[in-house]
Amino acid sequence: MMYLMEPFFDVAYLGVVLGMGIRLLLEEENDARIFGLMAVLLGLGDAFHLIPRVMSNLTPDGFSCYIPLLSWGEFVTSITMTIFYLLFYRYYQSMSGDKDKRKSRLVYILVALRLLLVLLPQNEWGTEGNYFFGLLRNVPFALLGLMLVIWTAKAKDKPGLQHTALLIAASFLFYAPVVIGARFVPLLGLLMIPKTVAYVLLVYVGYRHFIPALQPKALLKQAITFLTLGLCGGVFYREFTKAFGWTGRTALSVVHVHLLVLGFLFFLLLFLLLEKEKQLPTYGRPLIVYITGLTWTVVAFMVRGIYTITAEGVALFPDAMLSGMAGIGHILLGIGVVWTMLHMLKEKKRLLPQEESI
Repeated sequence: MMYLMEPFFDVAYLGVVLGMGIRLLLEEENDARIFGLMAVLLGLGDAFHLIPRVMSNLTPDGFSCYIPLLSWGEFVTSITMTIFYLLFYRYYQSMSGDKDKRKSRLVYILVALRLLLVLLPQNEWGTEGNYFFGLLRNVPFALLGLMLVIWTAKAKDKPGLQHTALLIAASFLFYAPVVIGARFVPLLGLLMIPKTVAYVLLVYVGYRHFIPALQPKALLKQAITFLTLGLCGGVFYREFTKAFGWTGRTALSVVHVHLLVLGFLFFLLLFLLLEKEKQLPTYGRPLIVYITGLTWTVVAFMVRGIYTITAEGVALFPDAMLSGMAGIGHILLGIGVVWTMLHMLKEKKRLLPQEESI
């Protein structure tokens, strides 16, 4: 069961973080764009490690087959995570007004040291890795995280920084046992799940700060977000099947279609219908249910599509389990669209004069 749940979790995490990041990049405020860049960098960097993990979970003896991919994915993630925290420091400076040059110098020194250690050949990237250097390269990274926790805790009352200290601290506390002991106790690797949840919540803090209320213009930006994700889904389908030389049917082929039709076109149509409204307070919950259902459905297609290709006909899981997961997404999707339409009907009746009966 865990070998199926982890792929669902990993793909959902990547989709949610990238979605929030792209959406923030569409905001006019510079700080929102910085946070959006952080989120996109986080998602893209983690994809290099998590997609091989998804493949490993969905392939017979996959963790032995994909050691090089997993290792080089960790290499990329190590770099992007370091840059992520550098950008977060810049964001912290903007939100808190802290312009202490000594702090900046210390941050840049730790970032440079971390990147230097990651790039050293002694890490033995492409293999199971060097345990000692795995610890060593994380020392400046942990110090950087500790300083950010302390500084953001002192600025916890500043807008956009609430709860960030707690979430950064949680991410490092869950990450440390994995680095130290997962090689000897593989179950410690499960701590990466709460660590990842902490990152999602960290991105969500910025998302809610910069996008506090639902307005008609936000629907257009949401449509553009799904358009971007849909195009990315199409590229992934083409390149992933090409890499495996796959020419048969796969659920990956419908991922970009769902994102473009049920995401981009749905929100574009909704924007055109509601663009004259000033605010849309009653549409928030039904649209959250709708987006959750669409996300769940697309994640299920992604997992099934990758599984079809990598498992090569070997039944690792009951097919009903995969269909059941996809079914939950379709149910939420149906509830969301019906709920949204009912709210639209209710609002139109309230705002427009009653038509005379014929």
